[in-house]
Amino acid sequence: MVPDFCASLFAEGCALLFPDYNNRFHDDLLDHMVGKWGVSATVHGQKFTLEREAEWVMNHQYLRIYEKSREVVPWLEGPFERTIFIGYNHRSKRYLVYELTVHGGDVPIEPEGFSYGVRNGNELKMVIKGPEIVVHQRFTWEPATESWHFQGRRVIEGKEQEPHVDQEAVRVKTSSK
Repeated sequence: MVPDFCASLFAEGCALLFPDYNNRFHDDLLDHMVGKWGVSATVHGQKFTLEREAEWVMNHQYLRIYEKSREVVPWLEGPFERTIFIGYNHRSKRYLVYELTVHGGDVPIEPEGFSYGVRNGNELKMVIKGPEIVVHQRFTWEPATESWHFQGRRVIEGKEQEPHVDQEAVRVKTSSK
């Protein structure tokens, strides 16, 4: 009797701590990002191109976005590369965003690479805060052109500045041979 009670108590405790692993994260906006994309980018006034690929991973709990520049980025003196994981916390009703880049942990934002996001219609806005910097990043789905627009803007004295990052992503067409 006691072992059954302990097992039942343990199972109830685990159910409170851990979500149902079969409860996948579904998001109709992020579903549009799945696939391969060609990206035209301007960062700090310099143009370059990226290849972007997005897919659902980890039991459909995160959208993984991987991108890498096709050329050396002048201000970086090498190719740009990053991976973004976007998930969702159902209790707090906000997106979780983990961003890993070629910059490593040496970024002016803390905690490095982590932010929260909120969705408003066809836009996912991430707010990245550091001790000396705040950045708003937006992924916006444009249904008419079936493309994505990404912008990063610093916030100074509560006001968004002009974009320091501006990207347009167009789906890569695959041949149907």
